[in-house]
This record gives sequence, structure tokens and C-alpha cells, in this order.
Amino acid sequence: MSHPHRDQGVSVIIGTLLLILITVTAAAALALMVSQMQKAEETRQSQIQAVKDEQIVISGVSLVNNINWSSTSPNPPFNIQDSQNWSSVSFDLMNLNTQDVAVQGIAINNYYLYPLSYSSLALSAPNGTCNLTSGGGGCTVYMPGGSSSSTPYLNIPAGKSIKVTMNLTGSLTGDGGLSPSFIGTDQQIDIKILTSLTNIFEETYKLPTPVISYSTETATIGTVQRDMIVLDGSQSSSVNATISNWNWTIMNATQTYTNGQIDPVGNCSDISDLSTVGVPPYFNSKIARFSPQISGPFCVNLTVTDSNGMVATSPYQLIPEDAAFSPAANLIVTRQLANSINVTIKDINGHPVPNAIVNYVLDVNQFGNLSLSKYVDTSDQSGNSNITVISGIGSIKITSGSLPAVEVAVNGSS
Repeated sequence: MSHPHRDQGVSVIIGTLLLILITVTAAAALALMVSQMQKAEETRQSQIQAVKDEQIVISGVSLVNNINWSSTSPNPPFNIQDSQNWSSVSFDLMNLNTQDVAVQGIAINNYYLYPLSYSSLALSAPNGTCNLTSGGGGCTVYMPGGSSSSTPYLNIPAGKSIKVTMNLTGSLTGDGGLSPSFIGTDQQIDIKILTSLTNIFEETYKLPTPVISYSTETATIGTVQRDMIVLDGSQSSSVNATISNWNWTIMNATQTYTNGQIDPVGNCSDISDLSTVGVPPYFNSKIARFSPQISGPFCVNLTVTDSNGMVATSPYQLIPEDAAFSPAANLIVTRQLANSINVTIKDINGHPVPNAIVNYVLDVNQFGNLSLSKYVDTSDQSGNSNITVISGIGSIKITSGSLPAVEVAVNGSS
């Protein structure tokens, strides 16, 4: 009688244990893989959320053109102030996120500073400002890895704001400082901010639109009526801001030229021959009233500044000549000889009035033989008119326009 081998039962047990071990190992490996995938997904979602949560607001732009560029070779110094180009731009960067934001690059009108140059950022305790120029102060710069060779970035703490000033003659040259970046005062300003999370935040500041309208108002001064110019800039506008300042410039256009000849109408495109009209030639209000000392013509332009600091100037607009701007106000009679009379016409500002019509009217003709060299005359460029009493004794009345008449006794017999 044969008996079964006992090692057969052991083999079954070992096989079962191996199967269990394989299953457990596979399950553990699967669990580890799932855990790693979950962590990777969490990291990915966290990164995605961080990118979504990152928010920088650009505001408070301010522009200046009073810095000169003093670079040496290969270019000579350049006077930015007289070039109609901005020399620096300042703006606020507000971090609206609950985490710090790392700014890696800044571009102004596609002139860029990337990466933020370590040498152009002054390291100091944060005090709310950052001057991105050589020797500037108030910037906190973090160097990833602690090495100066690493890409630096500008750190904005959570919920905080910093003011950044960029010298367009130094910060944004793009060629090692050999030439300045030219951003004209007549250009809109586009600011782009690149963060370490590859977010780009952009704000465009468009130029305001200056609009000129004008009219005249009449004032009575004694017996004289005088017109004044009323300049109105209330129709000026800005796309994403409000107009905060109006600056008027009024120029004398009496000596402007067209086709080589003085243009009596006035030519506002002949800017080189415009001249100031006296004091004050500038006004700083939405509506300005101006009482000219001459009759014109005039050329006027308007410069407006909006609440973002953007500035725009209108072309010159012609205001035609108007004698009522500086009307005749004085009729002055003097005698040169007993039978010679001189009349001078002056305006309200005391200037001679040429081409004024002067009438000499016989008032008292004692013997009926009173005779004058002329009875109507036109004043010359000095505002003068002269007549001679040929004969007779009596009196005459001298008139010019609406000026009060002057009565003069005459004797043509001497």
C-alpha cells in the first residue's frame, strides 16, 4: 500500500504564498504609481491654479522727458528733452495674488529688459519703489540658486505694490547702452510684464484727443465794444482715463508766409514764423478767455494731459483777424500849425490803428468860405491823418467810426 508524498502539500502552500506575494507587490506598485500620478496631477493642477491666480495690475503711468543721454562711443550725447521723446516712464505694479510674484521681464513699446539685469538693479530693503537705472534705489532682487549668474527677478510681495521707474536712455537700450530707446511723446505707451510663471500682463495707454472750439464774447468798455476770444477744450477726451489738464498756446500769425509771401489770412502750418502774442500767451484751464492786444490772425493749439499721464497736442487752428479784438478807442487831435491839424487813431491797447476812416465835417462856417484840403482820409501805418485848412474861419467835427467826435476851432486866414 503506497502513501502520498507530503511535499505535494508544501508545494501548493508555497505556490499560494508566491501568488499572494506577487499580487501584493503588484498592488503596492500600482498604489505607488497611482500615488505618484496623483501627486503629479496635484502639482500640475497647483501650477495651473498658480498661473490662473497670478494677477498684476499696471497703473499710474507717469512720463518725463528731462533726462539727457550722455553715452560716449560710438554715439555722441543726445538731448532727450529737446527731441520730443520720453526719457523715463514710471508706473505702479500691484500684486493682487495671495502669493509673491516674480517679474522676469518688462517691455515698453517692444523695447524690453529681459532678463532683469542684475547690474541695473540696486539691492536694498524694500521701500515701495524700484528705479531700474544704474544706481537706482529701492529694489528687492531675488537670485534663484543664490548665484549672480542665475536669472534675477523682481519680487512683488503678495498684496503689495511697487513703483517702477525705467530710464529709457539706459534701462531699455537692448545694445549695452550704446543708444537710447526712442519713444515719442506723440506715441501711445504699451507696457508688458513677464512673470516667472510665463504670464504676460499688458496695459496700453492711448493718447488723449484734444479738441478745440472757439467763439467770441463782446464786452463794453466805456463807449467801446471789444471782442475777446473764448477757447473751449471741454470736448477733449481720453479712452481709458479723464482729462486732467488743458494747456493753451496762442501765437501771432501776422508774419506767416504762403508761397514766399506774407499771408494776410494767416498760415498756421508756417510754424517757424509764429510768434508769441504777449503776456500771458499760455492758459491752463478747460475754458480760457483771451483779450488780444492785436487784431490777429492767431494760431492756437491745445495740449491735454489725462489722468494716466498721457499727453497729446492738437495741430494749430487758425483764428481769423478781427478788428473788434483790439478796436479803435482813442481819437487824438493835435495842431502842427494854426491851419494844420493832425489826427491820431489808437486802439484800446494804445497801439496805432492803420486804415481807419477819418471824417472832417464842417460844423460852423462863419463867413461861408471855410475850406479844407480833404474831408475824408484814411490813417497811415502810424495811425495818423493830416489836413490843412485852406481858408475860412469856423469849426469842424472830426469823427472816426463809433468814437466820440472831437470839435476843433479852425482859422485858415493865418
